[in-house]
Amino acid sequence: MNKVLGHEHVQSTFSEAMQQNRLHHAWLFYGVKGIGKASVAEQMAALFLCESPDLTQNKACGQCHHCAMLHVGSHPDFSKVSLLYDQKKKKFNRDINISQTREALGFLALSGLKSKRRVLMIDDANLMNNQAANALLKGLEEPTEGSLLLIVCHDLMRLPATIRSRCMLQACSPLNPKQMQQVLQMQGFDEKLLPLATELGQGSLGRIEVLQEKSQAEILLAWQSLVEDLSQSDIGLIQQWLDSHVKNIPHDLIVSVVLTATQKHAAKLTSWQQSDAVFVAMLAVAKWPKEVVMHTLRPAPALMAYLLQLRSALKTRV
Repeated sequence: MNKVLGHEHVQSTFSEAMQQNRLHHAWLFYGVKGIGKASVAEQMAALFLCESPDLTQNKACGQCHHCAMLHVGSHPDFSKVSLLYDQKKKKFNRDINISQTREALGFLALSGLKSKRRVLMIDDANLMNNQAANALLKGLEEPTEGSLLLIVCHDLMRLPATIRSRCMLQACSPLNPKQMQQVLQMQGFDEKLLPLATELGQGSLGRIEVLQEKSQAEILLAWQSLVEDLSQSDIGLIQQWLDSHVKNIPHDLIVSVVLTATQKHAAKLTSWQQSDAVFVAMLAVAKWPKEVVMHTLRPAPALMAYLLQLRSALKTRV
């Protein structure tokens, strides 16, 4: 079991608590989505259940029967709760419901089958509905001996304060650019994609999952080229790109490419009036993804209007 890159401090804190026999019964890993929080939680579960953990190196042995069962997903003393997939609707449910939570807490209250320990992991905990969160609170107030609850949360404030106050809070930070490149290289990313992926990822691998598909990556590279200097861009080609791809590429990535390119040009502006106009236009572009969802706007025409506004602000000399 290897360390999760970028979160060594969290693993060290957990290992030290185990060494000193003061391990809290509930740990809450929080931070932006896609930075490896669930991987950290799984590593901690392995460390807790392992027969011969190396606590000085913060890792499970990877060789014992417990590690082998975890590796193949068959450990009877480990359970994971996350959003359920609805086969009829062909999509994931919107929230984690109370029946899931109650079943999970029932599992946690039992005695371990293979050891005296039992681990429950709740992923996407910020998506628990109110009833589920209230049920979880009871489990936090009455922990059973040998139980460990690992909670993964992308939005800490979505969890009730009563839950947060009963957990060992562990902040997980986005990866820095060097760490991002290391992980991307380990995943076999094309070298020509590394600058774009590192820039767009903002420390989160989850943000750039789309780049793992070569065709999608090429589409975003083309977009980057089109808006590299919006004041000189070919509006016809931008319109064609939007008409063809705006529905299939994550809107936040489309916006990130535009804003990153614009910031480089905005930094060179000497007139505060023009800088202000460019800033206002950039804000409009940044708000576009939410406006599409909230106001059911047609994505391509709405973004094109904001891009023309931004282009005008960049070209106007004040």
